[in-house]
Amino acid sequence: MSNNQNSKKEKFTQPEKKSKVPLIGGAIVLGIAIIAGSFFLGNRSSDGDQYAVATLGQTVDYSGSPLQQAETAPVNAENGKVVVTTLSELKEKKFIYTQYQANDKTIPLTAVALPDGKVVVAVSICEPCNSDSFRIEGDNLVCNACNTTWTLNSFKGLSGGCQAYPPDRLVYTQNGDNLEVDQGILDAWKPRV
Repeated sequence: MSNNQNSKKEKFTQPEKKSKVPLIGGAIVLGIAIIAGSFFLGNRSSDGDQYAVATLGQTVDYSGSPLQQAETAPVNAENGKVVVTTLSELKEKKFIYTQYQANDKTIPLTAVALPDGKVVVAVSICEPCNSDSFRIEGDNLVCNACNTTWTLNSFKGLSGGCQAYPPDRLVYTQNGDNLEVDQGILDAWKPRV
């Protein structure tokens, strides 16, 4: 056999040697994506961390009769902060309703102790039906006007016409016993619908 015939024969009998460059490049891109993803996801605050800063230090049992919001005096801004309630008052009442009044507008607010003891502060409005009062039934939050129901822990809609609009949770801070929202957040708040 001649050299030319041997070379043709090798083309068909020997596996073709493929370049490893695309494989190595793909592995590098995948590695970078994994590292970047873990960095961003690892440093991102979960809803619980962002919206439930304070904790009662104990779990809360809402089984039994429905719990209505306990109405407290309206609140004002002082030094750029609005004290929605105190942790000790919330520990006693579990579910508080108040109003922030400024610049010719009133924003109803609520603070609620979740079953795991974490505390959420929110705008107390079921926006589509415009109700500002709620009750807790078991582990669910229920609008008193339209009966739309959300899970208390996640504010995820379960039933009713307003499921996509649970009370709008607010970022707040704990300053000693006070649960405070920045005045700017409340002054800029607008209904989602």
